[in-house]
Amino acid sequence: MKRKLLIILLAIVCVALLGACTSEAPETAIIGTWECLDETHVHNWECLLIFDEDGRFEDRDGDGGRFHIEGDSLILAFDDFAPITVNFTIHSNQLTLTEEGFHIVLTRQLS
Repeated sequence: MKRKLLIILLAIVCVALLGACTSEAPETAIIGTWECLDETHVHNWECLLIFDEDGRFEDRDGDGGRFHIEGDSLILAFDDFAPITVNFTIHSNQLTLTEEGFHIVLTRQLS
């Protein structure tokens, strides 16, 4: 009985560890080109964001800077503007940005 219980516990631990190893870190998951199809947004940068592996980003207008992630916050430190901090989530190919006054969903674009 003890042996059976030990085998079951080891199987659960292995599955949990495998899941943790295959989860993509937010810093990696956000890399790529994200675009929204709704052109009615006040801020054009919200409709196109490109995140590079080197920690840089660029928007539709060519403005850019460095980005980093702290928990569920995405900090966009523009080279020529004040930094912007937004809450974000990534589910499948959808990047959702939320902050007071706006909520936007961008879709990952395939290269």
